[in-house]
Amino acid sequence: MKTTKFNISRRTLLGAGLAVPFVSVLPGVISAARAAGPVKLEFMYPVGVSGDINKIISGMIADFNAQHEGIEVEAIYAGSYDNTEQKVITSIGVGTPPALWLPINSALQTFLGMDALEDVTELAKSDDIYDDFLPGFLSTCISDDRLYGLPYQPSTPVLYYNKDAFAQAGVTTAPETWDDLLEVATALTVRENDELKRWGLTIGGGWHDWMFEGYCRQNGLVPWEKDQVLFDRPEAVEALQFWFKMAQEGVMPRASTWQGSANDFMAGTTAMLYHSTGSLTNLRTSSPFEVGVAFMPKKKTYGAAQGGGPLMIAKKQSDAKKEAAWTFARWMTNTENQAKWSRATGYLAVRKSSWESPEMQSYIEDVPQAKIALDQSDFSGAFLQVPAYHRVREFLKSALDRTLAGEVEAGAALAEANANANREIKRVMRRQKG
Repeated sequence: MKTTKFNISRRTLLGAGLAVPFVSVLPGVISAARAAGPVKLEFMYPVGVSGDINKIISGMIADFNAQHEGIEVEAIYAGSYDNTEQKVITSIGVGTPPALWLPINSALQTFLGMDALEDVTELAKSDDIYDDFLPGFLSTCISDDRLYGLPYQPSTPVLYYNKDAFAQAGVTTAPETWDDLLEVATALTVRENDELKRWGLTIGGGWHDWMFEGYCRQNGLVPWEKDQVLFDRPEAVEALQFWFKMAQEGVMPRASTWQGSANDFMAGTTAMLYHSTGSLTNLRTSSPFEVGVAFMPKKKTYGAAQGGGPLMIAKKQSDAKKEAAWTFARWMTNTENQAKWSRATGYLAVRKSSWESPEMQSYIEDVPQAKIALDQSDFSGAFLQVPAYHRVREFLKSALDRTLAGEVEAGAALAEANANANREIKRVMRRQKG
């Protein structure tokens, strides 16, 4: 893809009121001369958290189309992250990929292994991407020093808590350590005549492997490397043993669902909840009590795995579509839109300038909970970026579920998941090399 030197600032262009999509000096932006009618793009995306995300994204795309006469984006809601990934993989296999899509950041190696991603490094260097995007978020799109997307909706799990329940139990502060977590969860659990009325804690199911990586990081272990997982290490075993202890002591359910756990929190049937920061706005505005937000409690250190996903552009499509896709990705991640998106959802704005904007500063003053995940992101890293990550996740989730159900001991379950996962990673890597 040919690019031109970015020799005029975006702020100058916006201040002058120029029509961005047809300014030829902008890198990778489609020009009127290139377009024979509107360039039509398919954008495939998931909804990974609770709330009205679908409506928000649809509204943003409608605004983009209204502002860009040369481009027409069709929004394709594909379901969950997993469903979206499978639909994109299928479309790549038959040679008809969407122009761009929004996967979980863990899918980076999967799509690189399929030679499916456009390298946007030079476009980003000609723009303000490396200067203004928060480095920790940008790193989730980087492999071998090349950039393959723009972070759009990064998240980490956080600990949500019911302030009314805290007050009723005489708990004054959120737990800071694993020991505190068990103690507070015990105080918040309510049973009447042996009937459970309220769990002290729920770890959102479905993405509990994402939460578990955070626990490993809190215990000083990043449980994966580029070509293998480390699930059988003592730090990981100790983390799962702690989960089992909380379940065994009756302060948290042994299993839950992603949406169901959020609903239980809003209904007051669990007092604390591990869930995505992307659920912040919905949980805060839909709960009949004041919602507190805290770092996930630590063991040796604070730690979290970054979830959410980037906007990735298909490699095998026309240059006109690539340029239009870059225009769209760039617009979705600009300063103003990222600030609006973060306020509307709870996902973390990817740009320094978004957080520095007057609107965002005012929002943080009114909703201080919104800054917790940003501060916690200093202790976070990308989530499980290994080949065959989807299969690897299933091996790990099975180990977690079987341990919590009491079917197998933590060390044995994680050793089996580790062996199966590394066998699958090696198989995929051999196939890619062949």
